[in-house]
Amino acid sequence: MTTKTSRLADENNTLREQLTPDNKKYYEDLLLYMRTRAVLKDSVVIEQELLTILTDIIAAQQDGVAAVDYFGKQPQETADDILAEIPNHWVNMVKMVGAVLAGYFLITAIPSLTLPSTPVDIGTLLLTGVYFTLAALGIVTYVGRTTYQKQHQWGRWGWVVRWLAACVLIAPGFLLTFFLKTPWRIYLPGLIGIALISILLIALAVVFWQQDDKMMWAPFVPIVVMMALIGIVTRVQAWQTFLLKTTPGRIGLAGGLVVALLLFYGLIWRMLRRTKD
Repeated sequence: MTTKTSRLADENNTLREQLTPDNKKYYEDLLLYMRTRAVLKDSVVIEQELLTILTDIIAAQQDGVAAVDYFGKQPQETADDILAEIPNHWVNMVKMVGAVLAGYFLITAIPSLTLPSTPVDIGTLLLTGVYFTLAALGIVTYVGRTTYQKQHQWGRWGWVVRWLAACVLIAPGFLLTFFLKTPWRIYLPGLIGIALISILLIALAVVFWQQDDKMMWAPFVPIVVMMALIGIVTRVQAWQTFLLKTTPGRIGLAGGLVVALLLFYGLIWRMLRRTKD
């Protein structure tokens, strides 16, 4: 988000606490729909429209009028009319895609440095970055299209289906990382690798701390931290033989990765449930 967009979003978050539970649910569905359906729109204009709608609903609420009575029983149609009046903003799209790619490269740089004997494959990073960017756009599109859809016959199992679908969508990106090889590979062993991992980890911590919506990035934290630790300890000369060439050492490294992946999928599950609650 730009500074102005972030400021508008923060103001929205504060004012939204004034809504009654029913009005808040009504408005947050509208907010989620408009934000996810406005990928090509100017984010500042979208946030201004959302803030205007929110202040109108709060004013109506103070007069004893519910949001559904004030804004209508077909909020999706009204939102579509508002979005249709806002011209496409391709620069915003380019910025968003660039931000996703930059975030991906920043996050995956550390996993690619996990083992000193494994080269950093620049070509693989580029291709998987494109894949995850498309996957992110697909998820945003899906959320937008299903915001006002009623629950299907799956009932409670719908959460399981969505969680499994998210896992299936994400899995090919990880498979590309492990199995795709390109000629653009470089090795970063020893102190060079440790220094680079440390710098990247600090940069990631700073970026994460500055995010308004930390929950969106929280699932990646366990994996990145675990891989950073593995990348550092396996580059320490005194520990390399034990960690990389003995069964207990390899089991320990594998166990750490399993724990990190379980935390990753658990946090994804939690995030998906919050999206619909």
